[in-house]
Amino acid sequence: MDLIFAEEESPPSGNAKAVQKKPWCILLVDDDAEVHAVTRLALKGFEFQGSELELLSAHSAQAGREIFNTRDDIALAIVDVVMESDHAGLDLVHYVRNTLENHRTRLVMRTGQPGQAPEDRVIREYDIDDYKEKTDLTIQKLRTLLYSKLRAYRDLCIIEYQRDGLARVLGATAMVQTAESLTVFASAVLDQLTSLLHLDKSALYCIILPNAESGEHETRTLAATGDFVQYSTSDACANLPEIVSKRFAEVFAKKAGQHFEDAYVLYSAAKNGGGNLLYLKHAMELGKLDQQLLEIYTQSVAITFENIHLQDDLRETQKELVYTLADAVEARTQKTGAHVKRVALACEMLARMYGLPEVQVALIQNASPLHDIGKVAIPDAILHKPGKLNAEEWALMQQHAQFGLDILQRSNRPLMKMAAEIALSHHERWDGSGYPNGLAGTDIPVSARITALADVFDSLGSQLSYKEPWSPEMVATAIREGSGRQFEPALVDLLLANLDAFNALRQLHPDETDTALANRH
Repeated sequence: MDLIFAEEESPPSGNAKAVQKKPWCILLVDDDAEVHAVTRLALKGFEFQGSELELLSAHSAQAGREIFNTRDDIALAIVDVVMESDHAGLDLVHYVRNTLENHRTRLVMRTGQPGQAPEDRVIREYDIDDYKEKTDLTIQKLRTLLYSKLRAYRDLCIIEYQRDGLARVLGATAMVQTAESLTVFASAVLDQLTSLLHLDKSALYCIILPNAESGEHETRTLAATGDFVQYSTSDACANLPEIVSKRFAEVFAKKAGQHFEDAYVLYSAAKNGGGNLLYLKHAMELGKLDQQLLEIYTQSVAITFENIHLQDDLRETQKELVYTLADAVEARTQKTGAHVKRVALACEMLARMYGLPEVQVALIQNASPLHDIGKVAIPDAILHKPGKLNAEEWALMQQHAQFGLDILQRSNRPLMKMAAEIALSHHERWDGSGYPNGLAGTDIPVSARITALADVFDSLGSQLSYKEPWSPEMVATAIREGSGRQFEPALVDLLLANLDAFNALRQLHPDETDTALANRH
């Protein structure tokens, strides 16, 4: 009988590398020293799945508690019922299951006095896995018991590991909002797949995107684990190891998955005319069930990616519409063409430096181009008046802030709500002397405080109808003088500390003309 079990659980032969495995931890809890000695002798040389045993001894239930408190890897505990008291072993079982909430360790009760704890009652009332009398537990039965319980413990560990992996995948899917978070999702699923299928931890997931302009296909690495983790998720497949890119090209040309001696490359078509490639290293050929699991995975991730790609297109379209509308307003007010783009980028930089959450940074960046949209309601005679505005005209000009709110507040979309907030308050001043509501300090929305600084900073460096562009030194001086009066000091400090980066925006996005006219504030 020993021979059968030994052959069944022996390590695989062949060229597989021998791996030093962690021993199975077995705890013996019994107040009889001879029981410990005999049990150790009976289990001498015992192995399960190529790993030996680590036998721990506790000579009382209290000592058993102390060991359970310090070890979380006990696979099996064989516990005597009667020790310090007639029910000490049962109390230990209750402690392990209910106090420690350990439901993974296999617990076997062993007693020399069955009458004191009847088997039926113990099995019914206590969460144990077996109940043995010491006289019945022969050497062979003891070894058989270990095989059975260690298998159960092993399977529970696998289930817990896979459950944790599934939790990671589900957690990743909750963050699937952008292509970047899809990479997190795909990497988590790759890791789970390699665990489920007992594969090498090295895997790659690549997508193939059609290029409408060139008619060619573009490739991009979406997720990488193990030996491939060094490759950036922005890398083209051609930048991968030569053997990998060659196999990808071969599989994509055939539009079918293929087995290689050390890897499997799976292909699935995408609705957009592209495809998805999954590269998995392995030591043996995958079965049909495993291949089906891989196919389901690639199809699911492909669908997810396509949905996110569509969302990205919608977001980009929304941004383009905002810039188009903002450019139309600037054209009517005769302001320089690249002004709104530079203001948006400056707002993004300031918001991030200020420590705002990325979601809020993106909203401020994309909403700030609409800060002057209310000027569409201002008559041309006032917008284009060459001379100074009189009091009545200036009062009407100031109403463009309220007009902007009236236009934008009709939408409940976060972007439009942020734009409405900026349009209304970007002429408020830190000292309370601004308009339309005379807000001061932090009563002014942070989005408006940021946009106000970015707008004035860019306007001062631009050529306007009534002035030449100021030098960077003059602009910096004016911004510094406005700290604490027109602008929030903390924002001014951030801008001046990073002045080169903000000045570089004008070189990156220059005005289309040198003599564009400007609106007035």
